[in-house]
Amino acid sequence: MSLVLPTDVEGVVTSRALGKAAVWVSSVFLAVTFVLVVAFKIVIPQAEIAIALAGLAITGVSVAGTLLLTNRLAVATLMIVAAAGLFVFTYEIGGDVTLNWTSDALIFSLPKIALTVIGVAGRTLRSAIARCLGGFVLASLAVQVAARMVGIPFALDFPAIATCLGLILLLAALWFGRRQSTRGAATMQAAAEAEERMIERSRIASRASAALHDTVLNDLHALTLTAPGSLTEAHRAFLVRDIAALAHPGLLVDEAMLKVRASGRAIVTSGLAPVVQSARARGLRVTISGDPGILAELEPGSIAEVVKAIDQALVNVSKHAEIDVAELAVVAGVDSINVVVSDAGCGFDPKLVDEQRMGLRVSVHQRIESLGGTVKVWSTPGAGTAVLMSIPRAEYGLTA
Repeated sequence: MSLVLPTDVEGVVTSRALGKAAVWVSSVFLAVTFVLVVAFKIVIPQAEIAIALAGLAITGVSVAGTLLLTNRLAVATLMIVAAAGLFVFTYEIGGDVTLNWTSDALIFSLPKIALTVIGVAGRTLRSAIARCLGGFVLASLAVQVAARMVGIPFALDFPAIATCLGLILLLAALWFGRRQSTRGAATMQAAAEAEERMIERSRIASRASAALHDTVLNDLHALTLTAPGSLTEAHRAFLVRDIAALAHPGLLVDEAMLKVRASGRAIVTSGLAPVVQSARARGLRVTISGDPGILAELEPGSIAEVVKAIDQALVNVSKHAEIDVAELAVVAGVDSINVVVSDAGCGFDPKLVDEQRMGLRVSVHQRIESLGGTVKVWSTPGAGTAVLMSIPRAEYGLTA
């Protein structure tokens, strides 16, 4: 099976993980802000302190929401709500303080940083930086406007500014590293597929070598030991059987099938997954190769007929082939999609079976022929069976 590496191309997993971590970070900043309110022994009317803490709580809940949601409108709305909560907190806290505060006081800087970390949940570098800057700007405006209204002097909040710039640099480095790892994963995937192709070619070469040794070389050796003259009926029978075995389409796999073993995703999209599971339940192991995903390009009704035909071909293997392994290959031809179901079972002589009595006639032939396709069956006693189903591509608007 091909090596499949999780690369999180869309950034969903990365943004969710960072968002959950940022919820805790922002919660710590807001909790410390609450502790500072107590530590500074700020004495203001009970109603005002309740409103201030309510504003801080609204900021915390809104920040958590922006870190967990992905909808842009919802995120923007919650950012504004968080800034409004910070405005209420600053206005109520700053209105009655007797300390010599400025707008860069730590009690105001920590909520700003909590809003700034909103940016880490972005799925792309652009959205992450936009969220980061948006949170910082909204938080700074909320604090500065409230501070000015209650008479707190203006001051540049260098810690909050440094945090914002540092966070942007961190996000840039993070996403650059992620892009490099994605490229590296693609390279590793290509290398794994190349290695699998080499292994598959080696397997085919071994099969070909074994087939030649068991047929051609043995026959030539037997001929050298026979007396000159006509061949005996026994020798003729051996030669006919070996020639039929060499002509069997399941003996070797076409080069187009060596591309890569079918991936799990391609099997699912082609509709073959239930067929493979059903075969497994009957005790038949199915090896899939080629490009089964190309079946998804057919019309839904056509896919259903092809899948049913494949299923019936595998059912026949389970019933008659006396073997527990079958091969299914899907290959795109110039003007057709070719499906081969083959086995190395007991086989049969098609000449000795009435076509109308063959289960393949109704279950496979009629389905494929209704789609404008053709079905060919090769079988030899003792050499297995192969069923080739060809479905035209042009008729369904497919390109070669």
